[in-house]
Amino acid sequence: MKFSEYLNLKESKEPSFITSKVKLQKTPGSKEFSPLSINKNSHANLRPIIKAFAASNQVGLGYTTIDKNKGEVEPQLKKKSLYLTGGAVRDHLKGKTPRNYDLVADATISEIRMILSQSEENFTEVKPIDPDHKNDKNYDDLPVQSRNNKFFYASKWDKQGKELEITVKIKGEEFRISPLSKSSKSKRVSPEKGEAASSIEEDAANRDLTINSLYIPLSSADGDNSDLIDPYGGATHLKNNQIKIVGDKIEDRLKDDPATALRLLNFNARYGNPDMLHKDYRNGIKSSMKDISALPKEYIKKEFIDGLENPDVDPRKYMKMANDLDILGVVYPGANFDYQEIPKDFRNDRWLGSAWVLRNNDPDSIKDSLSSNGWTPQEANDIAYLIKLYNWGIRNNYNPENFYDMKNSHCGLTKNKIQDWMKMVGDKGDRLNNFLSYDDSDMNAY
Repeated sequence: MKFSEYLNLKESKEPSFITSKVKLQKTPGSKEFSPLSINKNSHANLRPIIKAFAASNQVGLGYTTIDKNKGEVEPQLKKKSLYLTGGAVRDHLKGKTPRNYDLVADATISEIRMILSQSEENFTEVKPIDPDHKNDKNYDDLPVQSRNNKFFYASKWDKQGKELEITVKIKGEEFRISPLSKSSKSKRVSPEKGEAASSIEEDAANRDLTINSLYIPLSSADGDNSDLIDPYGGATHLKNNQIKIVGDKIEDRLKDDPATALRLLNFNARYGNPDMLHKDYRNGIKSSMKDISALPKEYIKKEFIDGLENPDVDPRKYMKMANDLDILGVVYPGANFDYQEIPKDFRNDRWLGSAWVLRNNDPDSIKDSLSSNGWTPQEANDIAYLIKLYNWGIRNNYNPENFYDMKNSHCGLTKNKIQDWMKMVGDKGDRLNNFLSYDDSDMNAY
């Protein structure tokens, strides 16, 4: 089926679950998606993994049997299939270079290990990362021969210690390979017990969003990979700027992983329409705020900033949507927010964005709050400084009595960023430049 025919089918009648296999064959001027082309210049580090799986039926199982015609023989593995999935497929279909490569295979962890170990591509297995992260090894700590070649290690476990994922590193680029699984695909949550899936459909059922539940079978290491497997209509949703969860109940997704709320905010800002987030999703997020607030503070901050600073995001709509969903209260707990009339030059910037919505708060209180909620001490100090400068310059009209105090309030921000901030909050005079350029080598006179 051509992708254009598939789109027409899905848009005319969209069931909640229908697995479709369509061809990616973009032609000039068409709205269709492009195939995934792999060669020495495109996704080059993925080639050795594809080649290893293409030869998986030549992998010996490590024991021998007697064949009446051939004598003693070593049984070989049944050929295994490899699929690209998750954000890598989503980014590719949107014409972007994937940043993270998630792969799944119809193979067990031990079979994946055998395929890599016996491959002619010379993969080296290194000591796995400790499940409790007590003895994690950095890339630079690995033996030189492993760093310079291809190596792999176990990188995710269930709560009973069973391996769920193998990470392959090739020239510093990571590729995560997992068996098809019924378990949650959250990178943040370890399932109680990993459970194998027998099909793409079962694997897709526990992914978070339909646009992250797309699969490209990797059959060619030197050419186009043109098949797309789409169990939940994610390709249509991606084409139409719709963000939908897999399944019908947002409460189930949030119970499985409360971080789904932050991902909905992030992906809706990047690929959807912030004004069209489903009302059930809005209600579900607001009713799950206690669980969302209990997420690790560093994680909340990182997910929020990843969305705010993404170049494809309209930061004004992002900040408004975060406020509408009560997520600002999770990122900046205990603060008063003012996101109204966000200026047109509002930027994808953690310092300016945060200072803007927090500008009506006491700078010292904000500094302490941010430091306690996942922000680095330097970030907290710099954002508090911008609020303090706003109070002095805009509200107190650069009162000379506070000059000495402001000169002794240090920050790590550039002069340009400080100027951008004061311009954003409405400062139009030269007093800021005079303040910034003042020679403060000797402040004794003050």
